[in-house]
Amino acid sequence: MMAKTDRRRVAGDRAPSSIGFLLSQVGTYAARRFAQRIGEVDLHPPLFRVLNVVDAAEGQSQQAIGEAIGAPASRMVAIVDELEQRGLVERRPHPSDRRIRALYLTLEGRKLLARGRRIATDHEEELMRGMSEADRKRLTALLQRVVEEQGMGPGVHPGLSE
Repeated sequence: MMAKTDRRRVAGDRAPSSIGFLLSQVGTYAARRFAQRIGEVDLHPPLFRVLNVVDAAEGQSQQAIGEAIGAPASRMVAIVDELEQRGLVERRPHPSDRRIRALYLTLEGRKLLARGRRIATDHEEELMRGMSEADRKRLTALLQRVVEEQGMGPGVHPGLSE
């Protein structure tokens, strides 16, 4: 757990109570903390995201998975190459189109994904400490509405577009 700081507010500073600032503050903190935690199992958030989607959509093409999560083709190639080199995913011929390679998790990929999901669950528990289940559900629903209204796309990870 990261140490809390005792910082005083500056009179007249409205940023700490604005929605945009708070979303940025929490988002940056959550992303950095998660990257630290998932790094303990030699992953980074974009790799973890792709492992999760391959698990949910096994047998789909690299292109289809990349489109679903908003990752450019060049970024997906690099990520899938790394995952394949590490023995976490494999490319197999697509059953209906031999030109397409379908993605599947390996046994090692499943094991690492399970460890990553435990870390993600612990991370979320840490972030939401002190909130009731009802508040958590309400916050999730509100943030999903922001994602929809802003046209960000469900499940699109900002680290994948870089």
